[in-house]
Amino acid sequence: MFIPFRMEAVHEIGSVERPFHVVDLDSLGIQMRADGGITRREDGGFDCESLSHAWESLPSSYTPLAFKVFHQSFGKRLQPGVELKASPAKLLQGHNVFGPTSIRKGAEVMLKWLAGTYPLLWARLDWMAIEVYAIDCTFSARMPNEQTALQVIQFMRGVSNGQTRNRGDDYQTTAYWGAKDSRMRKIKAYLKGPEFRLEIEKTLRAARGAASNPEPRQDLDNAHVRQFKQHRRDARAPMPILSAARTLRVLQDPRLQEFARLLLRMEATVMHRWLERRNLPTNLWQLCDHQEALESEDRCFIQECWSAVTADLFAAFEGMTMKRIDDDEVLAALIAKYTKEGKGKWTKARADKATGTIIPRVFIPGKPSDAYAR
Repeated sequence: MFIPFRMEAVHEIGSVERPFHVVDLDSLGIQMRADGGITRREDGGFDCESLSHAWESLPSSYTPLAFKVFHQSFGKRLQPGVELKASPAKLLQGHNVFGPTSIRKGAEVMLKWLAGTYPLLWARLDWMAIEVYAIDCTFSARMPNEQTALQVIQFMRGVSNGQTRNRGDDYQTTAYWGAKDSRMRKIKAYLKGPEFRLEIEKTLRAARGAASNPEPRQDLDNAHVRQFKQHRRDARAPMPILSAARTLRVLQDPRLQEFARLLLRMEATVMHRWLERRNLPTNLWQLCDHQEALESEDRCFIQECWSAVTADLFAAFEGMTMKRIDDDEVLAALIAKYTKEGKGKWTKARADKATGTIIPRVFIPGKPSDAYAR
């Protein structure tokens, strides 16, 4: 989303024919960088040239929020403002395996963290004029096993229809359709299980230090000491580490890991221009009202966007047959056909020591062997 600055915070410079809008970065209370470098004056002071704000990772209760202040009118941005990027589901609950479809709920949690962290910046923003740049609409299908899931992804890479064409820069567990820099829509299919495991590994590294045990003695006599040391550890740890530790506790839930393991996700991203061409509101609050009006009719706006974007792709699937190879089924067929019976052997006839009765020899069948089949 993009939040423009209030008009009273914007200064107009340049000529009448080519006005240029700019905001005083120094008054916003944010971190700045000097793209033009820093020079020392003769009086011992410093001059900073071409001040700007780089993309910044803003800590939250769980995963961070990315934002950048554009203090000049440039390109598609006719006025200065702030751009926010985040997964609302991750901000709300620490993961996006599943989550709410409410645009309002996701937007409010993003704005809350920006307003609470940078109040001076927030006071200069026109939050009623927020524009929606992109919405990710994601739905999942459950695969029977990981091997079948990989085969489905591989099969989907070769499917194109009309303007919905595979873009070519796929990975083993991911497929893309549409241009990388498309301003209309994007489609991505990926396996959630591998992505979820990578996310856990990344969060483990980010949370390093917050999970250390400050008091190894586990007896009851030292319980109060352990509690004090844990409190001191958490009080001294930076917020990003604490957020990562909190996220890690969510991601390591065995139930969540099992739920995500065999999911194949279809993610459709609708852009600002896509909404405009369908006469849908691009203002955040008007879009929220539109979604809630559809909900009163038992309609899901996110699902309708997803269906509209993926319609061409699913139309291409009609009538196609995917050859599915299941290693377990192949192995079972090989074992059934090529398992060899053992030769077996005859026992020797012998006399019972107690009664003297002759016990005839008996044939003992051999054990079947599937070594050749395997």
